[in-house]
Amino acid sequence: MKRPFKSMLSFGIVTTMLVLAACSGNGSGGEEPSGSSTTETPPAGGATAETPKTETPAAPTGIDTSERVTIKIMANFNPADVAPADQALFDKVEAALNVDLEWIVPPSTGYKEQLQLSLVSGDYPDMVMFPAETDETFLNAVNEGIVIPVNPFLDLLPNIKQYTYDVSWEALETLRDGNIYGIPRTSVARNDGFIIRQDWLDNLGIQVPESREVTIDQFTDILRKFTFDDPDGNGKNDTYGFAGYLNTTKLIDPILSSQFGNLGWQKSSGGEFEYMTPMYDKNSTVYKDVLAYTQMAFKEGLVDPDSAVVDRSASIDRFKRGITGIRYEFSGNAPGAEKAGKELNPETEISYIFIQDKQGELKGVAYGTAIFGVWGVTNKAKHPERALQVLDWLLSDEGFDMVKYGVEGVEYNVVDGQKQYIPEVTAPWRKAIVRRAGDGDFFIDPKLPEEERQIVKKWVDRSIETVAFSLDQGYVPPASREPDYMDFKLIWDETITKIMIGELPVDEFDNLLAQWYEKGGQKYVEQMNEYIKSSQQ
Repeated sequence: MKRPFKSMLSFGIVTTMLVLAACSGNGSGGEEPSGSSTTETPPAGGATAETPKTETPAAPTGIDTSERVTIKIMANFNPADVAPADQALFDKVEAALNVDLEWIVPPSTGYKEQLQLSLVSGDYPDMVMFPAETDETFLNAVNEGIVIPVNPFLDLLPNIKQYTYDVSWEALETLRDGNIYGIPRTSVARNDGFIIRQDWLDNLGIQVPESREVTIDQFTDILRKFTFDDPDGNGKNDTYGFAGYLNTTKLIDPILSSQFGNLGWQKSSGGEFEYMTPMYDKNSTVYKDVLAYTQMAFKEGLVDPDSAVVDRSASIDRFKRGITGIRYEFSGNAPGAEKAGKELNPETEISYIFIQDKQGELKGVAYGTAIFGVWGVTNKAKHPERALQVLDWLLSDEGFDMVKYGVEGVEYNVVDGQKQYIPEVTAPWRKAIVRRAGDGDFFIDPKLPEEERQIVKKWVDRSIETVAFSLDQGYVPPASREPDYMDFKLIWDETITKIMIGELPVDEFDNLLAQWYEKGGQKYVEQMNEYIKSSQQ
C-alpha cells in the first residue's frame, strides 16, 4: 500500500532536511550537473560547446625535451595504487616527453587534509590537483604565491588551449589580474535528461518520439501512469513515477527547472539590474512555475515519498529495485543502470528522455564552469612547462586515444579491426587526469557493443548540443557570508522545501523573496552583477 504524503510526515522530513543542511554548510541549495558554451574569448582560441575535430600535435613544439627530468604530481585517484594498465599509459608519456613521472596519491578519503598539510609544511610537488577553482585550499595557494600563473606557457600547449571551454579560462583568472592560475580538468558541459524504464513504457503502450524528446505535459502523463497504472504488472499499487533525493546540501531539487525558463544568471530583459536569475527576479514568475510543478507532483503522489529523506545512492537503489521509473541522470550511465536492474529483474530495460521547454525547444542550463578539478603548477616546479606538457600530450590525438580507450595489448587487443577488451584488466586513473571539452564519447563505456554505444552517443551528443551557461560561473558573492544572510538562509531553505512538498502555497515565495532582499539579497545581487560585468570584459 502506498504511503500518502501527509502533513506529519512532511513536517518530519523538513525538520530532518534542515538539520542535515545546517550541518553540511552554507551551500546554494542545489546540486547542478557539470555543464556547459559561452561566447567569450579564451586566452588563445579555446573550445565552445562544439569542439573542432582536427588533428592535434602529439608533443608541443617549442619545449626543449633533450634533458630528462622528473615531474612530481600530487593527485586524488582511487585506489591510491597505480594499476598496471595505467602504468602502461604513463610509460608512453615518459617515452614521448623524456620525463619520469612520480605520482603522490594519498588515500582519497583524506586527500584534502593531506593536500592542506603539504601546502602548510612546504613539502609539495611540481603540480597538484585541487578539488575546484572555488576551493578554499586553491584560493589560499594562489594568494600565497604557491600556485603560479600558467599564461607564459599557454602558447606552447596547443591541445590544452583547443580542448578547454572559454568559461573555464575565465573562472581561473582567480585574482582578476590578467593571469590564469591553473589548467582545468574539464567536465563536459551538458544538459542532462532522465533515464526511464523502457519496459514500463512498453507495458503501458506509451510511445516516445525517436528523438527521445517529450513535452512537459507528456512527461507529466508518464509520471502519472508510472504511479497509478501498474507499470510493472505485478497487480500491486507500489510504484512511483519520479525518483528524487537529497542533493549535496541535503535539500530536494525541483523536478523540472530549465524547462520553465530557469537558465540561471543571464542578461536581464529589464528591471533594476543588468543581470538576473529567475530565482531572485521580483518581476518574473518563472521560479514560481518551477516550484509549482514540483509541488503538483508531490501532492499527486507522483514522487517517491522517500525522496525527501534519501541520498542519491539510496535513490539509485530504489530505482534499481523497480520502486521508481524515472530518474535524473547523465545518459552515459544508462547502460550501467540497465545492467544493475537486470540483476534483480531480467526484464528491466532502460532508455532515455529529454523534456522540452514550454516553447517546444530543448535547452538546459549548466551551472559552474565546466571544471572538475584544477591542476595547479607550484613555485617548486623547476620545469613548469614540462609538467604542463604532460597534460597537453594526454590531450593530443595520440595521447587522448589511450586516455579514452586504454593501451592496446594491455587493456584490449584488436581482432578483425575491432577492440576486444580483456575483462579482468582495469585502469581507474587514466580517465581522471584530463578530458576534452565537448567530447561526450569519453564517458561512454568502450566495452559496450558498438550498436549500443551509438545509441548512447546520440543521447550524450544531444545533451551537449542543447546546453547554455549560467553567467555566474560558480561565483558566490561576499554578501552570502554576512551573519543576517546566513541566518536567513535556513528560513529560505525551509520555506522552499515546504512549498515544493505542498506544506505552503506557491505564492508564499513572494513574501520569502521580499525578506531575502531585506536580509542581504540586495547586496548579493549587486555584487553578482559586478562580478558578471567584470567577467564579460
